[in-house]
Amino acid sequence: MKFNYDVIVIGAGHAGCEAAVAAAKLGASTLLITKDMNRIAQMSCNPAVGGIAKGQIVREIDALGGQMGIVADTTAIQFRMLNRSKGPAVWSPRVQSDRAKYIDKWREILDSTPNLHIFQDTVASLIIDDEKPTLTEGVLAEPSEQAPEQGSAPYQVEGVITALGFEFKAKQVILTAGTFLNGLMHFGRTQIEGGRIAEDSSKGLSDQLRQIGFEVGRMKTGTPARIDGRTIDFSLAQRQDGDDTPEYKFSYLPSVHRPLRQRPCWIVHTSPEVHKILSDNLADSPLYNGQIQSIGPRYCPSIETKIVTFSDKESHQLFLEPEGETTEEYYINGFSSSLPWRVQVDALSQIPALRDVQFYRPGYAIEYDYFIPTQLTHDLQTKLVSGLYFAGQVNGTTGYEEAAAQGLMAGINAALRSKGELPLILHRDQAYIGVLIDDLVTKGVDEPYRMFTSRAEYRILLRQDDADMRLTPIGYEIGLADSDRYEAMISKREQRDALIEFAKSYLVKATPEINESLEEMGTTPLSASMRLIELVKRPQLSLENLALLLPKLAKKIEAIEEGRRKEIVEAAEILIKYEGYISRERELAEKQMRLEYVRIPSGYDFDSIQALSTEARQKLTRIRPATIGQASRIPGVSPADINVLLLLLGR
Repeated sequence: MKFNYDVIVIGAGHAGCEAAVAAAKLGASTLLITKDMNRIAQMSCNPAVGGIAKGQIVREIDALGGQMGIVADTTAIQFRMLNRSKGPAVWSPRVQSDRAKYIDKWREILDSTPNLHIFQDTVASLIIDDEKPTLTEGVLAEPSEQAPEQGSAPYQVEGVITALGFEFKAKQVILTAGTFLNGLMHFGRTQIEGGRIAEDSSKGLSDQLRQIGFEVGRMKTGTPARIDGRTIDFSLAQRQDGDDTPEYKFSYLPSVHRPLRQRPCWIVHTSPEVHKILSDNLADSPLYNGQIQSIGPRYCPSIETKIVTFSDKESHQLFLEPEGETTEEYYINGFSSSLPWRVQVDALSQIPALRDVQFYRPGYAIEYDYFIPTQLTHDLQTKLVSGLYFAGQVNGTTGYEEAAAQGLMAGINAALRSKGELPLILHRDQAYIGVLIDDLVTKGVDEPYRMFTSRAEYRILLRQDDADMRLTPIGYEIGLADSDRYEAMISKREQRDALIEFAKSYLVKATPEINESLEEMGTTPLSASMRLIELVKRPQLSLENLALLLPKLAKKIEAIEEGRRKEIVEAAEILIKYEGYISRERELAEKQMRLEYVRIPSGYDFDSIQALSTEARQKLTRIRPATIGQASRIPGVSPADINVLLLLLGR
């Protein structure tokens, strides 16, 4: 049996699975340790992947060579492109997934990945050496331009010890324990230790890390009841189908499809009667009787929080989401609760479509430990223990997608470190993943962090349609994205650019037939011939509807690779319509990027600079930014403080 590895990953949730596969694919001998090999990549909460900004993250994971997009596509039972009524900067793909098949697909990937072993056990403690200060921190720069900065981490991780007494050695360890660190579940006034229903919590790791100096916090999340679809009266619910567009998917690989039968979701609403039952029992809610002290997610509140915060509303929308292609189990999106199970049953029974509701299991809340993420560098390595990486909910985030993105980057960087190579750091104008990690490391969290498009100042540059153009070359350069993926990206770019060049050169004549059609489409007729590219810029027009008028354009579109045609045409049209906005945002990003190359020397004494505000001195000393760009994003550090630092650094 093998006991020595390059990388050990603790936990096989969404972060752990991505981390393990990425590290192994980059050539690192990798061990993934999990409590239960039958619950790998378990969807602990809703059976869905993607959504607002989250969908962009999944496409970025896929573009780099990660697995979440492939797994989501092959196990999807419904696909929707959200925000289509708005600009393409906020279009966001989302799927309903088959929960069981999602696990099976991930297990298949893990089992078929070379250099990767799986071991079922619980990690009881880390092996830490206090004589090897070898922390290396990357900078926010292109991979080829990154330079290491030697720090002074007092500890070096050496491996792990499991509950069964196994000792595995590795210089790189990634902790992705999710909600399991001292997890405590709340069912009304009933409390049960565990990281997930029917699964024990993980004890010891938080205490060990706290003892050597880590700052540990406490957060809370929750999940709704699961119900039997045979007891739902669907005639009293509103049907919500997915997009009937087979080409829509997460993965950029042409070979990946959505093979499962597509299923609808359903919409119902709460009522004053429901709210009264909930209100009358708030004394038994752990959120309101003092039983839960930790911070919950603002953007995914429990039903108890909704009726208190929005007491003026008589109803709230609930989504009934199937848990699989064939199962009758349904997830009640919008009814997360930690109230006693009887209250949950009584309240839901007041909804006409759910009057005969039958539970599979009740909803509950869970409290768990997390580590303040400002204790990390941008490669997700801890500042205190060299070689130790944190990823996922242990960093104070919420959501499968945010966890998977962190796991992917931690796995990449742990593998690169094992080979003595520099880390991969993504910029804020390169990826939502870059925004996510920079927010965590620079700003920290005061509530479970969830990604939104509004968090990205360069969201026009971070569209879901072009994540492959932004990131596949990087994934290919480091060896994670394979040649098939890279060639698919090149082919898409060539076909997209050829269509744009055709639009630039093709002249549309002002014929009576064309003008009549343009008026029918709600736009001004032509007074003279016009380049096609100028017509496409009109909001009422698209390449698709113009192809109905222009046979040469239709022929050009038909020549595009079948199966990717819609994706490529949309990508070309977005670049045409939003050219000015994209160029302006790129200029702003390049100006800001100059600050990312101004490094702050390791150990810089901020406390001695009296020209800085007191708040700036305190926060700069605590967070220890690597660059002026990072310092400028720390809350409480003003533009005046940044000017002082630039002056002192001779810039």
